[in-house]
Amino acid sequence: MTTEHAWFSSATALLHGSAVYRKPDGSTVNVTRRSADPLSKDPARQEENYVGQVVSEVDGGCVRATWRARSISD
Repeated sequence: MTTEHAWFSSATALLHGSAVYRKPDGSTVNVTRRSADPLSKDPARQEENYVGQVVSEVDGGCVRATWRARSISD
């Protein structure tokens, strides 16, 4: 089972949506960005939170593809 590092940003989720990924322990987490590099923090994403490792998409880790919730203006 291959894992990747994952982050969540509420601002990114509002604009572009988020995906749900499975963690190695079986729990799920909302994710807006994944990377093989755990230190790939983007300085422009200061409010981004590291949510841990998730199972890669090729190993069936993606529970729900990126989806954006409807907003008040939609």
